[in-house]
Amino acid sequence: MHVDVAVVGGGPSGLMTASELALAGVNVVVLERRSEPVGSRAGTILPRVLELFDTRGIAQLFIDRARAIRENPLIPYHVWGGMAPVVWRHLGSPFGYRLILSQNMTEEMLADQVVAQGVHILRGATVTGLEQGEHVAITVAMADGAERSLTADWVVGADGARSVTRRLAGIGWEGHDATFTGIVADALIEFPWDAPRHNAHNEHGWAAAFPFDTEGEVTRFNIVHAERRHADRREPVTAAEVTRCVSEIFGQKLDIDAIRWGSRYTDETRIADTFRKGRILLVGESTRVHYPASGVGMNFCLQDAFNLGWKLAAVVNRHAEESLLDTYETERRPVTDELLRSVAAQCALQFDFTPGGVSHIRFFEERLLPLPEVNRALARDLNGLSFPYPQRPEDHPLVGTTAPELVLQTADGLVRLAELLRGQEFVLIDCTGDGHYRDLKFGEAPVRTVTGPAVLPPAGLENVRSLLVRPDSYIAWADEEIPEPTRARGAVERWLRIER
Repeated sequence: MHVDVAVVGGGPSGLMTASELALAGVNVVVLERRSEPVGSRAGTILPRVLELFDTRGIAQLFIDRARAIRENPLIPYHVWGGMAPVVWRHLGSPFGYRLILSQNMTEEMLADQVVAQGVHILRGATVTGLEQGEHVAITVAMADGAERSLTADWVVGADGARSVTRRLAGIGWEGHDATFTGIVADALIEFPWDAPRHNAHNEHGWAAAFPFDTEGEVTRFNIVHAERRHADRREPVTAAEVTRCVSEIFGQKLDIDAIRWGSRYTDETRIADTFRKGRILLVGESTRVHYPASGVGMNFCLQDAFNLGWKLAAVVNRHAEESLLDTYETERRPVTDELLRSVAAQCALQFDFTPGGVSHIRFFEERLLPLPEVNRALARDLNGLSFPYPQRPEDHPLVGTTAPELVLQTADGLVRLAELLRGQEFVLIDCTGDGHYRDLKFGEAPVRTVTGPAVLPPAGLENVRSLLVRPDSYIAWADEEIPEPTRARGAVERWLRIER
């Protein structure tokens, strides 16, 4: 069996990468070690990921699934370092909210999507060997004891922090060991508070709780207890331990008779030496491990997948040079580095349970967090938007930033930019509405041209006359001069191979 791409790991980043590849017609298989669904783990989908889902027409599916858990699933705020509220409206996103949705539900929906796209998910498949040559030879041990072999032009390792792909590729793994342990537990108890989320931080520790199932019978608890944070990670989480911890931290007696699922997590922090070695690329948690500060890790993994997916598809389909894949790491590593710095800062604030530490975080929450610029900066931090992707000195300041919500008045009527991106193409916009690019051709390259001015152009776009937006909704080129086809073609050729 030979495929264009083998994705190792069927979690969110692996499935999203597979979906992006399949959307471009790439022959892809997913190799997943697990035979059963994952425990709930991550539980939040943030505005930036909803924006990306919108570019593929699936955002509403996730919103509807979240509505089965709570009637109004649109949560307009979040936490940073255990403090709230960080208000999403400061982002200026059309998705001024997040969703509470368990990872197993997210995986289920993404798996349904990739299967509908024709992707084969091989479950119970553990990769035991990778050998690079003209292709990558892959050896797989099946759950029934059988051994299978296949080859792929490319391998994407999306198999988590203990990535076999990373180890077999010989990629280093640097960082520090755990210094404390936290608890995540899905308790069989009806959510006992009126607000959509309940938090507490004091000398006993920190805890957060929110409803976590469609029947209203499960509450998700995230806990770092002042005493129990020294527990061994391998120690089973019990209902009695969760009861003690949350009762002490929340200051009220809660009777938890059973938990559906529980796990311990740590602040171990590591990052891969490189995100690519030859024909093997890493995505998501195979590139890093960290304390799950503010529960945003899965969102960064999905953004990795959106960055890598269209680029790898363009290389496989011969629409781009292989060097395009180098931009995956140059763009996503700085984001990952900043994520790890943010996590370290949040842990330093959040888990100092001394009187001074508690006073510090309360001062921050009461005096600094409400400041609009502070709140906006933290909202961007949580969404991985603190810094733009790299740009050249001659580039417009918008290059490397996410494209804002754009509504264009075209000859065919109003159209949103997110709708134009659903074919995973570059979108070249003549913002003057004068049709300067109407006759511009790009052969088989994934580029579409659109003519139409923006309705109420967002700040920064008032003087832009030409705009090139990448398939992952980042701005590739912006120009304030009179539209000229030669410049537009040159902007596209920086990314793609164009037939003449």
